[in-house]
This record gives sequence, C-alpha cells and structure tokens, in this order.
Amino acid sequence: MNLPTRSFLSILLLLLTHSFAFTQTRHAVRRRVPSVLERNVRAQLGFLASDAMQGRESGSNYERIAAEYIGSQFRQFGLQPAGDVDETGKKGFVQRAPLATAKFSSAPKLSVVSSGNTRSWQFGRDFSVSFLRAAQIVGPLQIIDLDGTPAKGAIVALKLPENADPQKRQDLIRRARSAQAAGVILLETETNKRSRESADLKLPTLTTGIQGDSNVTPFGVFLVSKEVNDQLLSIPNDARVEFDGPTEGEGGATWNAVGVLPGSDPFASKDAIVLSAHLDHLGANGTGPDPIFNGADDDASGCVAVLEFARALAAGKRPRRTIYFVCFGSEERGGYGARYYVAHSPVSLDHVVADITFEMLGRPDAKVPPNTLWLTGYDRSNLGPTLAKRGAKLVADPHPEQNFFQRSDNYTLALRGIVAHTVSSFGLHSDYHRPSDDLSKINFSFMTHSIESLIAPLSWLANSNFRPAWLPGKAPNAK
Repeated sequence: MNLPTRSFLSILLLLLTHSFAFTQTRHAVRRRVPSVLERNVRAQLGFLASDAMQGRESGSNYERIAAEYIGSQFRQFGLQPAGDVDETGKKGFVQRAPLATAKFSSAPKLSVVSSGNTRSWQFGRDFSVSFLRAAQIVGPLQIIDLDGTPAKGAIVALKLPENADPQKRQDLIRRARSAQAAGVILLETETNKRSRESADLKLPTLTTGIQGDSNVTPFGVFLVSKEVNDQLLSIPNDARVEFDGPTEGEGGATWNAVGVLPGSDPFASKDAIVLSAHLDHLGANGTGPDPIFNGADDDASGCVAVLEFARALAAGKRPRRTIYFVCFGSEERGGYGARYYVAHSPVSLDHVVADITFEMLGRPDAKVPPNTLWLTGYDRSNLGPTLAKRGAKLVADPHPEQNFFQRSDNYTLALRGIVAHTVSSFGLHSDYHRPSDDLSKINFSFMTHSIESLIAPLSWLANSNFRPAWLPGKAPNAK
C-alpha cells in the first residue's frame, strides 16, 4: 500500500469515526431534550392569563375565546375533535353547554323575619353578593363562630373579627356548601365595601343551571355592612332569612374544549382516560387599579398542563388506550361545564378508566418536598400510589382540612363512579381568587418540570391494562 492510499484511508477512517461520534452525540442530546419546553409553557400561559382575556369569566365570550384557543392547539397537535358538530356538519373541538340564567330587574332584598317583625336590607346600599345560585334563597338563621358547624338548609352568619384571615372566610363557605347550607352571610371587607359603594355596582346575574336540568341546590354568599352585620348577630337563631327580588330570564352558555387521541389497540382503545382542567376564572370584577382576575395559577396553569400532555402524547407512538383532553368551562360558577360534559360524554362513562384533573400547578407547595405535586383523595383509590410507583412525584394532599377533593371538577366525575382525582401544588397562597394571581407569580421552571415529570407515568397508564379502583368504603357516593 503506498503512502497516498494509506493517508486517504486514515482520513476516511477519521471522518467515519467523527461522523459516528457526532451521530451518537446528536442522539444522546435528543434523548436529553425534554418533551415539555418552558418557552411553550410561557407562550400558552401568557395568552390565557393575559389582560386581553379579561379574566375568562365563566360563561362569557372571553371564556369561549379560551376554549377556541385551546381547541385550535388540540388541532395543531394532531388530536381529533370531540366537541359539537358545526353548521357545515363537521365536528369541532368546542362543546357548547346551554345555561339557564336570570338577571335581577331591580335591587333584591335580604330580610329577616323574627317574632313577627321584619327587617329588610337593600342590595347596593346595605349588602352585596359574591356568589349566587338561585334567585330566591330562604332558610333559618344560624349564628356560629369559627368552630361552629353549618347546618343543612340554614343561612349561616359568622361571628368573625374584622381583621380575620381571608382564608377563614373561604373555609366557612366551603364547609357551608359541604353541609348543604342554603347560604352564608359575612361581614364585608374594606375592598368589598368600596366595590359596594361604587356607583357602577351591577345587579346580580346568576346561572340557575344547565338548561333542562332541575337538580340545582340554591346557595348564596352575601357580604353585609358592619351595621347590618351587628343587627344580624343580635337576632335569635332560627329567625327566617329571605333573599329575593324580581328577575328576568335569559339564555346563556358555557364552553368546553374537547380533543381525543384515539387508542391504537382494537380492544384497549375502548378504555378511555380523561385529562382535564378548567378554563374559566372570575372576570374583571375587581376594584382598584387592577380589576382583572387573570387566574394564572387558577387555572390557566392546569389548562397548559393539559395542552402539554396533548402535545407530548400525540407526538409519540399512539397509546393503546384512548385519551380525552378536556378543559371545562364555568367551574367557578358551579361546575356547569363538567356537569354538561358528563351528561353528554362522547364516550360511555362505563369505559372511562380514570379522570385526572390538573389545577393550580404554577407555584410549589412548601408543605411537600421540592419538585413534588400532590393528589386530592390520595387514600381513596389505588390510582395515586400506583402512579407514584411508576415515577410520578405524587404525594397525599397536605391540606386535608381544605377538602380539595370535592372542590374541583374531578368530583363531578367521581360522583358517577369514575376514579377521579385532582393533581395540584397549591400552597394556600394569598393570591387565590384575587387579581394578584397573575403571570408575575408563576414559577415557570417548577411548572415546566412538574408537567414533564408526569409524561412517562401518564404514558404508562395509557398503555397498561391497569384499571384504578376505589378502596373499600372510599368512593365519594359510598354510604
């Protein structure tokens, strides 16, 4: 072999070695690239929680825009539409849920009848309304302190100091709803007072339910002035409390975004997994320089998680089981989007293996280890522990006293027998249901890592034969 030939072969061998090494390095780099990128998380959350979306108020056109945006993303990721059929006869990604609404034509009144005497207070002058699910609410007055137990059917007035922790107020409302009380009366805060005394306070508009659904439990939350609060607390228990006023019926709607990734296995594809979140929030009803409730953590973060799961799982090999990706409307107003979806599910509920709802993933919870999420109702079924064994960094809810299992859309599905839980990292931060829940408070690195950490466990669930089950006596409808 002469020198030129030898040199040529040496160079060729060097090039082949370099090419092989480059290919191996490139493949190694590919393997290290995560399927969830922070820039995508920032882009999606930046739109949903922007001021332009005006807080995505339940049942508003901004809520519909959020649903259309999420649906367009589902289409881009390659999902199939599972919403309504449009005017051209084609199925889309948005599901419209018709709602029955009512609007007060004049100011409603809050009255108490005791020993034959009636005291009445007027909306706007004496009190305001923060939540309402019926145009008329009636019940016996029940005055309790922080340790009291709300009674079924009662309208509960709370002995609460003016400077009490706002979380205590929310806790009472939660306990009252769980006890099936008819309403709660609270001393207004300074912010509530400014809003009530403003000239542009609007008469309440309420959703009375999904059209055709008469199974609506009345409930209201009333915020009263200090003068009215003092008068109420001096009235004996069991006095009759009445809230009512003239109303006019209206039509309305809420919107869900629904996409489906069909399973690849002829038999396993009959099973369905639902990955869900809620896309609505509280609108632009605040006072002060920033009236917009952006809802970045609650629950634009959950919607972004669903979007990223859709992106990642649709990009790989199709799972054996079918996956429905759903973002519900009107969770904040009473869970109407989830309730409508369950009543008009695109798949038989008997074939839904599990629902996992994602809510408030934008900030870490100091009560659990770093880069860890928690699952509501962890001890109710074998779903959480099984996913944890498969690599999901999930632990039990560290706030059991908050009863979060019953406070998200998962509960609507759970009541129908579906094993359904919520994944969250909500650390009871003070921005909950305030305009300050905005993009500046989101920990994007944590959120991106959290979503990425669940891809493999969810992929395993979608490809396995595992069927989650409630533990004995732990199903939510168990007696």
